[in-house]
Amino acid sequence: MRAFFCAGVACAALLFASEVAADDSSAALGMGGIEFTQSAEIRMTDEDLRISPKDVHIRFVFKNESARDIDTVVAFPLPDINTAEFSNSPIGTVTNDPVNFVGFQVRQDGHAVPVSVEQRAFLGDRDVTATIKSVGLPINIIIGRGYDLLVALPPAKRKILTAGDLAEFDSNNNALPHWTVRTRFYWRQHFPAGKSVVFEQSYQPVTGISLFGDLDLKENSEGSNYYTKGFCLDAAARATLARLIAAARKKNPNAGGYLNVMTTEYILKTGNNWKGPIGRFHLTLDKLRPDNVLSLCWGGTLKRTGPATFEDVRSDFAPKDDVKLLVFTSQPPPQ
Repeated sequence: MRAFFCAGVACAALLFASEVAADDSSAALGMGGIEFTQSAEIRMTDEDLRISPKDVHIRFVFKNESARDIDTVVAFPLPDINTAEFSNSPIGTVTNDPVNFVGFQVRQDGHAVPVSVEQRAFLGDRDVTATIKSVGLPINIIIGRGYDLLVALPPAKRKILTAGDLAEFDSNNNALPHWTVRTRFYWRQHFPAGKSVVFEQSYQPVTGISLFGDLDLKENSEGSNYYTKGFCLDAAARATLARLIAAARKKNPNAGGYLNVMTTEYILKTGNNWKGPIGRFHLTLDKLRPDNVLSLCWGGTLKRTGPATFEDVRSDFAPKDDVKLLVFTSQPPPQ
């Protein structure tokens, strides 16, 4: 973990973040499917969604139910990255590309779609992209060598950032950036009148990884309340986790008997931006290994369909909540 300093509001924000994501954990960022402004004419007739801590695959079928062709921009926004938070706390699993840090790909009717990308920096509501670029920094300094480039800036360029309240530097050569990174992919899409268009989308989710031990199983503990309220961890799962922790402690007494826990989020409610409910919605959850433990809050009925998979199918589905997946494993987390 990088050494850091903080002052005022920035310090309070970082201290709060460090309580939520400890030294041995990384943060998950929720991502969803294709976004679109509210459409009165285009319906999502089918969504086939498969989620695991390692990858997300979605197949959409959209139908233009009007009598005219529609051309519009379709967008896939990545989660905002608060550089102040993630210069101290590690971000979850990502690629080494500071722009497409989730390896996003999209295909239409089986063919790769060329997408444009917009990545900008904001300080509150102020667009500071030009200032960040003027000192030679990438907009997203959290991925790759961006932080090293920040601390290596000469005094004149540091002064530009501090004058705009975009970063702080101390005498120990530590830096605290202040801006937020917003990235979105987008493309111009043609929806023929009365016809369907099929999209396939895939990416690597920003899965958070942390440790889970005996203290997190204790009733009314901070960890217990977090997992119970956020992921509906029930008594049966707790009993299984207790056995796994005991087995891990027996196998390696010096390691403390911890499990790895992975949190993966998918923003599902954007499905309501299209005309009417989703005609058919098929969800597949993959916990990666048969002996892993899966937990989430879900209003439907999940059926086990394989050694590590669970599925649900809904009709005329208007999602009210997003998917927050919790997977416990006694194995090293996937890279």
